[in-house]
Amino acid sequence: MPGVPRSAYYWMIEHPEAERVDPIAGGVRAVRRDGHERCGAGKIKAALERRGVTASGRRVGDIMRERGMRARTRADGPNRTGRGPTRPGSRTSSAAGSTATSRHPPGR
Repeated sequence: MPGVPRSAYYWMIEHPEAERVDPIAGGVRAVRRDGHERCGAGKIKAALERRGVTASGRRVGDIMRERGMRARTRADGPNRTGRGPTRPGSRTSSAAGSTATSRHPPGR
């Protein structure tokens, strides 16, 4: 493990309960809190880089996964705009199939 002294490494092997804490985990948590818990791994990575912390997107994603963090998506919140596939009568709405008429008469 880079950055860990050899003596500490062998001690950690004998004591598996002493888990290594990632030094950027606190920064990930702070950026997520500052972003009102809307940020995903990419935005958190960019925010950390602006603060001078270098980390890969995979590492940020792993930290988020380990701690149960998840980016909020459109499906998590209400459709506030009134547009999109959830509007009744839209082409992808389930109600559209019952109200839509066929272009061709049934006798064809």
